[in-house]
Amino acid sequence: MAYFQALGTGPISFVDANQSQQELPLSSVFFSANGVDASAAPLFGDNASATPTNASILTALLPQLVSQGFLAAGTQTVTPAAMTATAVQAGTMGNSITVQFASPSASAGTVAVTVTATEVYTGLTMTAGALATALGNGPTTATGLVYLLTESTDGEIPEQVSTPMGPDTSFQFSVPEAADNTKTAFTLAATNSSDAADANLLGITIAPDTSNPLTAFALTVSWTKTETVSLASLLTTSTNPFSYLVTFSGTSGPLPVAGTVTLGGGNTTTTASANIYASS
Repeated sequence: MAYFQALGTGPISFVDANQSQQELPLSSVFFSANGVDASAAPLFGDNASATPTNASILTALLPQLVSQGFLAAGTQTVTPAAMTATAVQAGTMGNSITVQFASPSASAGTVAVTVTATEVYTGLTMTAGALATALGNGPTTATGLVYLLTESTDGEIPEQVSTPMGPDTSFQFSVPEAADNTKTAFTLAATNSSDAADANLLGITIAPDTSNPLTAFALTVSWTKTETVSLASLLTTSTNPFSYLVTFSGTSGPLPVAGTVTLGGGNTTTTASANIYASS
């Protein structure tokens, strides 16, 4: 199905159920053989439990604007956003998340999805307080997928390791010292321990830092999961298999185009996100 740009004089304004003025940019509206459509816009799905919903307002409003000549289909084809992926955790860690789509099947209504996060911390040392600053020392101060639970006071650097976080029920991993692997250099804990199976998909790799291998080390934390799913399952919190890292909002169709998107825009107060575009 081909999609065409929407032409108009400016963004579409409306008052939602909370009596708030909202603006829908024309870039979020497109035309297809089914007529005018804005269902791929995140704003379309807002106020889903209100009366009226944004969806019901826009579904009624957009055809009226078309009939009155305020909105028309252009000749330029576009690829509308199907969904928006948003990191569960605010912060820069969300910028390390990628979402890959493969083998979209219109007949089955499914697509293979792989969500991956890879966080790399370089130049780490066992100087008192350095690890806590880099990783955080609790779930609320964590800068990424793991945080520092405990650390040794003897200053010995950790042993090289490459291992999954689990399986266990503590969602913790103790890293031995390089000089004496019967001693623990530090212990890491999963920031999100709400789902045991997903927390145990975390992987931990520690290697000497190339800048100063005798006193510094690099920590890589990774997480990846692949599932073949319908878009409806992605958009529902209880059935989203990637809810450990990301949530999805938008429409249940059309299917996204095959490819990979990387979340961006995450900082200390903002969650990273990315638009996912539909196949034409």
